Amino acid sequence: MSDGCCEYRLEEMSWPRAQAAIGGGATAVVPVGSLEQHGRHLALNTDNVIADAIGEEAARRGTERGLKLLLCPSLHYGYTMHNMDFPGTITLRMETLLEMTVDVVSSLLHHGCRKVVLLNAHGSNWSILDLVCRRVMNRHPEALVAAVSPVKMAAAELEKLREAKEMGGMAHGCELETSLMLHLRPELVEMEKAVRDISQPDSRFYWRDILRGSRGVAMADLTRHVSRTGLVGDPTVASAAKGRRCFEVIVATCLEFLAEFAVREVAVTLDFPLTHERTEIE
Repeated sequence: MSDGCCEYRLEEMSWPRAQAAIGGGATAVVPVGSLEQHGRHLALNTDNVIADAIGEEAARRGTERGLKLLLCPSLHYGYTMHNMDFPGTITLRMETLLEMTVDVVSSLLHHGCRKVVLLNAHGSNWSILDLVCRRVMNRHPEALVAAVSPVKMAAAELEKLREAKEMGGMAHGCELETSLMLHLRPELVEMEKAVRDISQPDSRFYWRDILRGSRGVAMADLTRHVSRTGLVGDPTVASAAKGRRCFEVIVATCLEFLAEFAVREVAVTLDFPLTHERTEIE
């Protein structure tokens, strides 16, 4: 690899180097974030900073450990219609995010890539990225496409580090995201403006908390209905040291998944003859 060119970043490769990486069985990793408000104390690019940092560090460490990874340019806009009351927030329509991400993944498969991971750092992208995986894999059953939320994958470990124990304490612009930003980009954090804001209605079935999924209820409430300030949670207990510990847990969990994903085989396990090579219905 020539000087100045990273061995795992797709955008820094020539096409022959990209061809060699894909032909060598690399797993493509596409960070997905959003540009949205995170309260008065955090920057609009919080999700993008976190997605990019996890993707970069996981790709770097994974490559050093022998994993074949191809870090693709990030998708820096997501679906965040519920935050459009707050200036600066930019949303894609759900159809736009779906089609754009399908096109990105399909392009990678076109060139021979057989494993793609969509590394998501924005909650409201999740259901759309799930559909991306389903649509692409129906049309390309020889490939594996996964949408992952590294924070949710590491939820059990992160629960041990949280101080905001109240339900909703870790949701949006919260202890976790603020701590991660204090670790990754402290110059973008205005801690003097951080406040505790847990204004969502009490419920036994539905709540906003990154680490504690609701009990089988999906509801697209607007931020105006659950927050006074734009954030949901308690960022006042955030710290850079906590952010560093959380980041290590998240990256380690992401690497564990990538290693498992890399060796997973695509094989037909039916005990009767295969009737259709692929599903045409979307």
